[in-house]
Amino acid sequence: MSLARSLLYICLVLTLSFSVGHAQEREYLRWVRSKPQIIKITVDGNVKFSDGEIRKQMYSKTYGFWSALRRDRRIFVQRETFGRDTLEIKFLYLKNGYLDISVYEEFIVTGKDSLATVEVRLIEGRQYRFGNKTLSGNYEPRFGWEFQKIANRMKYGKLLDVFEVRNAVFDMKTLLANEGFPYAVVDYRLDTPGPTEFDDIIFSINFDSLVHFGEITISGNKNFPVYTARRELKIKKGKIYRRNDILESQTRLLESGYFTTIRFEQDNSAENRLNPDFVLNVRERKPHYTTVTTGAGQSENKDLVWNLSGRFGKRNFLGSRRYEILADYSFTLGQDAGLIEHRYRLRFTEPWLFSVRMPLILTGEFQPRIQDPNREFNRESWAASAETNRRFGLKIRTTLGIEYEFVNIGGVPDTAALRREEGNSARRKIYGAFRRDSRDDLFVPRRGVLIDLNSEYFGGFLGGDENFVKAQASWSTYQHLKKDFVSATRFRIGWAKAFAETQIVPIDEALFLGGANTIRGFSEKSLGPINPTTNVVEGATYTLVFNQEFRWRTFQVLSYVPLLRELFKSIPLWQSVFFDMGNGFRHLNDVKVDALAYGYGTGIQFISPAGPIRIDYARRIPTKRIDFDSRWHFTILYAF
Repeated sequence: MSLARSLLYICLVLTLSFSVGHAQEREYLRWVRSKPQIIKITVDGNVKFSDGEIRKQMYSKTYGFWSALRRDRRIFVQRETFGRDTLEIKFLYLKNGYLDISVYEEFIVTGKDSLATVEVRLIEGRQYRFGNKTLSGNYEPRFGWEFQKIANRMKYGKLLDVFEVRNAVFDMKTLLANEGFPYAVVDYRLDTPGPTEFDDIIFSINFDSLVHFGEITISGNKNFPVYTARRELKIKKGKIYRRNDILESQTRLLESGYFTTIRFEQDNSAENRLNPDFVLNVRERKPHYTTVTTGAGQSENKDLVWNLSGRFGKRNFLGSRRYEILADYSFTLGQDAGLIEHRYRLRFTEPWLFSVRMPLILTGEFQPRIQDPNREFNRESWAASAETNRRFGLKIRTTLGIEYEFVNIGGVPDTAALRREEGNSARRKIYGAFRRDSRDDLFVPRRGVLIDLNSEYFGGFLGGDENFVKAQASWSTYQHLKKDFVSATRFRIGWAKAFAETQIVPIDEALFLGGANTIRGFSEKSLGPINPTTNVVEGATYTLVFNQEFRWRTFQVLSYVPLLRELFKSIPLWQSVFFDMGNGFRHLNDVKVDALAYGYGTGIQFISPAGPIRIDYARRIPTKRIDFDSRWHFTILYAF
């Protein structure tokens, strides 16, 4: 009887404990779902890094005035908080040679208000350093030096970074996958017999048989010929398997303009693993399209411009050729509202010229007579051009073209220095461009370099009424200084020179500076050499521009506005400060420090899906030649 009572007592205690435990667990989960505010973070067991360094690495942050103003969600316990701190801390230690790091984190209810304290406990373990790197396995000797080159990137005696080792493994696999060995196995192990100062790494590389591409089946083509997809493929039946050929083929298919999405997969039903077949499924764009676009921005002529354009085109004209008809209008806004530009264009594109992936683009364009928005003359023109371009890899693009243009300039006042330019002129030119773009993002670049070279040759052996040359070059670099803080720098130069019978570069082709995209604080095309007789800015022979800008993601103050809160979750707010310097000159001897124009200021940018919408306020720095003034600029995209 006593035994039965004892068993009954034990069952009762277990049942009560289980119920209390579940009740406490449910209460804790309710507390977590309430997203309590984090008031304290404690760290214990750390030797290598200070408490502050570890807190900085963590996702969780303690409540503060600025973090609250930024509406930083990390000052509250979030669903993603659990495990995120552990991963972030482990990443810090693994990057610094602590391969045995252990992290324990606990969220504790604190105070009457049920706030949160985060407790972190660490067991660091010992620190590892790179020793010798050796290769083993059954790989072909011709790859040995390349493998060793990859392995030697990890310097002897340096703190062992496990991610650097994994990158080396990935690079070795990639090397083999691009040489016909996609099934090769690469692994590594540490040779650590004891607590030694340096730790050797042994890479194990085991080959498989050489692989060649098999059949490539294409499906999904309805409106366009099958060859529009097949000719973009770098992979061919019987060719050695290269992973880069697959990736480049996917890029080329999307660049072709015929497809919205592609799915490129290996045919697993094929039995021959050494000659794998592939299936390409494409989703086509519509063969006909009509688009109307509109929006505000800034042009080279005015600060605030409204653009309206309409397009009609066909993508499968004569098979895979394309044509497009465009009408484009630009209006100024504000006091001097009116039409400042309208043009009409017909364009034909042959995507593969002579079976080479180098499109031929034939364009005819007409611009009816209209008053120049900045100068006292009106202009009418029509032009015909032929252009081709070629890509080299993912970063380099080149363009080459020839154009014939007929221009009529009229309405020039009798007293103007431009009087001699009035009338008709036929212009023939060859032009070329080179661009190397390694930016990580087209709209908000944080890293990379952009190089642009452009040149135009008018007249000369081509004939025509005007003889002059123009060349412009720019170099822009972007550096990620810290989280959401970017330094952007640009140098830009230009040169325009008339020759033979032509005395000056025509006013509509001359080089001018000033405005939202060159020297802020000045109106568009208001900087250049000044005619001492008429006191009018004329086209420059030489131009020089330097821009320095710092950009950062700023406080999201607009997210506090009730009606705009949801909108500005997807349109973050950025801020910048900038310094601009430059001018246009008639002679090289005129390029002097006191002849430069200087501007500085600040701006805000709304990072919309279509690119940054930018509002800048700029002030001029007064010099002997330039008076103080200030100016607002409203436009889209960054200045560079």
